[in-house]
Amino acid sequence: MHSGDRQTGGRAFYINLDRVPERRDFMEAQFARAGLVGAQRFSATDARQSNALDGNGYVAGVGSRWGLTISEIACFESHRAIWKLMVDQGLPAAAIFEDDAELSVHAGTIVQELLNHATSFDLVKLDYSPRVLRFEAETKIGSVTVRPLLEMAPSAAAYILSLEGCRKLLDWSESYSDHLDDFLTLPRPDWRMFQCFPACGVQMMWARNQGTADHLVKTSERTQDKSINSGLDKGPVWFRLRRELQAVSRKLKWRLGGQSRLLRQGGFVGLIPCAEDLNA
Repeated sequence: MHSGDRQTGGRAFYINLDRVPERRDFMEAQFARAGLVGAQRFSATDARQSNALDGNGYVAGVGSRWGLTISEIACFESHRAIWKLMVDQGLPAAAIFEDDAELSVHAGTIVQELLNHATSFDLVKLDYSPRVLRFEAETKIGSVTVRPLLEMAPSAAAYILSLEGCRKLLDWSESYSDHLDDFLTLPRPDWRMFQCFPACGVQMMWARNQGTADHLVKTSERTQDKSINSGLDKGPVWFRLRRELQAVSRKLKWRLGGQSRLLRQGGFVGLIPCAEDLNA
């Protein structure tokens, strides 16, 4: 172990399908580059396997969406299984990665610092999101600069949960119908969520320079495999209309003075900046 390595002591996990060793190799290389030692591979729920989703918590219409594809349910269940493992083992906090996250060389130091301050947050999102988002003024968790996240953010390729945050997610997800990333970053009164600023990870599908990465790392099965991504039900008309009205209400809040007030108070509106050695 060189001087820059950070030992996580079993408090970092990456989710990987058994049948995609190329992504396992990619993540092992990322952890070595970031000096993040001790990340454990977690076998993902495989949507292609019969009975893999038996007993899942998906219930149409209980969340912000009506329907989810089989692959989206499998993704959610993979993350939820780690949340349950965290609670069962009593881990104060853990970093969770999907198996296509490019990491900054600084990620190991950042992850360890956040793990050491687990009482300060429920969720810290580590990765970039390809959408203009709104954040409150900068603050610190330990020595790490973060901003409170004010709205749902796409991508959940890298994040840290505290034990308290994990218990909340398990309770809220007894039934669900949200994408995993939407569910994690849904603003709630009792949900302390932050974004690492700048991001120290980026999902490979969003990276500008994908280099020599294997095709299986650069693409997502959740969009490429029609057998587990077809037949999406968007729900009845009343549900879709309610969703549209909620979206309009959120936009009006920001346009009618909310965004100007946020910026005056030191907030930020825009794309999440990335560490200099990342390619987003």
